[in-house]
Amino acid sequence: MKNLTHISWLMILCCFFGSGCKQITKSVDETFHPNDSLANKYNKENRIQSEGEYTGTTKTTTTTSTQHHQEKFVVINGDTVKTPELQDKAKELFHDLELLKQKQTPADSKEIQKRVNEFLKDMNLPQPGAKNSNREKSTAKVRKGMLSASALAQAEEKLRQLPQYRDREIVIYESVHFYEDGSIKLALQHPENPKYVDEYSYKDGIWSSPKPLQARNIERRTFPLSKINFADAQKVMQIYNDKAVQVEGAKPTTTAYISIWDDGMRWFPSTINGSRERYDLQFNNDGTLKSFRQE
Repeated sequence: MKNLTHISWLMILCCFFGSGCKQITKSVDETFHPNDSLANKYNKENRIQSEGEYTGTTKTTTTTSTQHHQEKFVVINGDTVKTPELQDKAKELFHDLELLKQKQTPADSKEIQKRVNEFLKDMNLPQPGAKNSNREKSTAKVRKGMLSASALAQAEEKLRQLPQYRDREIVIYESVHFYEDGSIKLALQHPENPKYVDEYSYKDGIWSSPKPLQARNIERRTFPLSKINFADAQKVMQIYNDKAVQVEGAKPTTTAYISIWDDGMRWFPSTINGSRERYDLQFNNDGTLKSFRQE
């Protein structure tokens, strides 16, 4: 009941200092009502099951001692916080807010905001208006897209400069994949033993070390790098997306890849699926459009 009374005080303060305190009241109210919006939000985001099973970054756990004394604690953003500690800090917070309320000066509105934010930060709780910069950076990294044409050409040149292929022809095996995170994955015929194949990946401007790969039909699934331009992957993706816009319900692509068979190569994706229609695309080796027809 004391906590509820304190929160009521804070709501009265908002009447004194205007709409600037509304968000503060909401933050504090959500913080000290675990059965209300904040708890529901954490449960939803972290998939906490009814039995208290931990499946995300936030959970509530109860342990019982031999004297049947229950000690509750919460795990917030990876940190364990005991309920009594949370209550003690809340009492301290509301005591400070009560003193500020008694002054009733315009400057105290900012002080209230500052005091509440300090409390939320201390308890590792989200502050009003705060953004998750790590999540934003992660999302931005995922969405950066396939490499540009110039970056693809640079990746190809770096592949040609690998020490093990110096003065040797580089032969691609089976496929080359250009991904939306800017990485490239392919396999090359071994520089010394043509019966072997090694897998390579390209990320952040660096080609990985070779990894042995079990290969079949090597004679039928190889194609010289000298007849491939990585930069054409951008051309293929652009043509595909230009055509997809014309098809109802079709989705754009963010990737492209080359498939190799019988001493030839073929660009993919080669099918546009709409909500009512389906189209087939064929590309020339240089990534230009060869044909576009409805199936």
